[in-house]
Amino acid sequence: MNTWSTADMILLLLSHTVVLLRVSAQHNLTPFGTATQISTYSRGIPQNAIKPPVSNAFSFDICTHTGIVSRAPAWWMFQFSFGIAYITDITIYYREQYASRMDGFKLYVTNTSTIPPEGYLCYEDPDPGLPNITQTIPCNQLGRYVIYYDTKEDSTYGPIIELCYVAINGCRKGFWGSNCEKMCSEYCIERNCYPGNGSCIYGCNTDNCLNDSCNKFTGICTDGCMERRTGDFCDKYNLAYDSSVLINPNSRYPGSLANDGSKISCSKTKGPTVTFQVDLKEESIVTGVYILFGEHNTKVGSHTLYASNTSNSWKTGTILFEDQFLPTRINVSAVFRYLTYVPPSQGTSAELEVCEIGILGCPPSHYGTVCNKLCPGNCNGPCDLETGNCIFGCLNGWIGNKCEQACQDGKYGKNCLKTCSANCVNPQCNKMTGECIGGCNDGWQEPECTQKCPFGQFGKNCSEFCHGCISQMCDHVNGLCDNSTACKPGYVYDEYCNTTCIDGLYGSHCRQICSPFCLHVPCDRTTGECIGGCMSGLQGFNCMQVSVNTSECDDEVLTRTGIFSGGILIRIFMTVVVCYVIRKKRQLQNKQSKEKASTKTQSCSHDQQHYDDVRMENVSTYQDLRKDTESSEYDQINTAYINH
Repeated sequence: MNTWSTADMILLLLSHTVVLLRVSAQHNLTPFGTATQISTYSRGIPQNAIKPPVSNAFSFDICTHTGIVSRAPAWWMFQFSFGIAYITDITIYYREQYASRMDGFKLYVTNTSTIPPEGYLCYEDPDPGLPNITQTIPCNQLGRYVIYYDTKEDSTYGPIIELCYVAINGCRKGFWGSNCEKMCSEYCIERNCYPGNGSCIYGCNTDNCLNDSCNKFTGICTDGCMERRTGDFCDKYNLAYDSSVLINPNSRYPGSLANDGSKISCSKTKGPTVTFQVDLKEESIVTGVYILFGEHNTKVGSHTLYASNTSNSWKTGTILFEDQFLPTRINVSAVFRYLTYVPPSQGTSAELEVCEIGILGCPPSHYGTVCNKLCPGNCNGPCDLETGNCIFGCLNGWIGNKCEQACQDGKYGKNCLKTCSANCVNPQCNKMTGECIGGCNDGWQEPECTQKCPFGQFGKNCSEFCHGCISQMCDHVNGLCDNSTACKPGYVYDEYCNTTCIDGLYGSHCRQICSPFCLHVPCDRTTGECIGGCMSGLQGFNCMQVSVNTSECDDEVLTRTGIFSGGILIRIFMTVVVCYVIRKKRQLQNKQSKEKASTKTQSCSHDQQHYDDVRMENVSTYQDLRKDTESSEYDQINTAYINH
């Protein structure tokens, strides 16, 4: 039996006190897991080692004890219930006066329960000499298991483990602090940090850091951010990166130095009126602003941030911030295109140095933490940056938070509040515009079929015209004339007035005959005008006047006489046709007898005079015929229609 001196006892007491103080200041993780061992002797179960008392005093009820007959390696294992922990150190209280059984032990932190252990060897008891039965072993290692392992036999038995108390200090992975209540920075690689100070174990994430540089304790990117990133950790989308930045007055340190991502390059200016403006190039949702100033700034006075949608109206724009001090980060919630910063002026001049500007938000078509998600295609404007909901409503034809629902059949327009026209051929219409699918019913105009055909038109697609109706007024659907008692001159009378006079007839009800002296037929169906000109020697509206410059020629006189005679015959024939066309409304009252041709004249001058007499007689006869065939009915009808 070993004997203890007073000095040894005092030293042991002091060491226990130091260890107890250390344990009380650490976070012991043994309550958050289970213990196992290769074998158990008597009541020395493995759980005894993770329960008080904190002592080397031995009994089977407070210490572990593995079997004493086995020659195989002995082991005791602790497994964390929450998975992986970062273990700073492990404190062991072995059975008093049995350091020989502790001699040669090994301590592992592993991610598997394999025996022999495969993992990190925290400690191996060295030779020569016996180990201290109470000791704290630093590990600073991540793992799921802590394994006490011994292969050395004592003088009588094989390897035996007798642990009276074990404290495993550290924190669950991702946490730090005296009670492991703080989360490690998300910018630590794998979110691992030291439980004591929260510094990144494997370093900080530099994916978006300029020059791959970051502070391992805070994770902050020290030199700046990569393109389109901003914020301390460069984890936010920066609208300012693709923007145009202007500083006024201009200097050799232009505004573009403030949105290049680098915290080292700075935009500088000085003058009586200083402004710093960022043009986002399109209206966007903005949730925050980062401004990193340099050393040379006018600080005393009012700092003001304006938001506007035109570059020169910022003074009348919305004031986002105004105070005597401008913080690095400003939270806002606005939709705008231009951001203008006006520093305080000191005396007659202000000095400004901006090293970096970050504007938090997304382009109008995107949302998400780093704007990597597309807004729904049917949003009317930008969508919510977090949810993607269409906060400004939907395009015509769509409804729902994300505008994913089309209007029901028969509805269209903004919020689906409009009803498709009843004049659509198909009851459905375009859900955005209301345009009828398949066209309109007769009498209605495309695209929405809500307007009647224009004046004077009717039918399918308003493609037909009621030219023959009085004042061109007809039913927009079927073309029936509004005035059913007459048609316009040049049209055969019926209720639609859509049949023109046959060639050779003109006027009201097609009762009048075109002049036989027209050079070309037919004449104008409405007025009787010889629209193609007159035969040689004639002139006038209907070619019934003798031309002043008439050639003197017997043959020509004979030709004209023959033409006139033929014209008389044609008029008689056409009169019969007209009577048939108007369904025998009028009876032919008088029959005209053919005139015999006169004998040949003796001289040219005598013949010419005779021709003039004949011509004038025939003109009178034609005029009389026209007068007889004309009727005052049209004028009476017009008057009646007007009165109607």
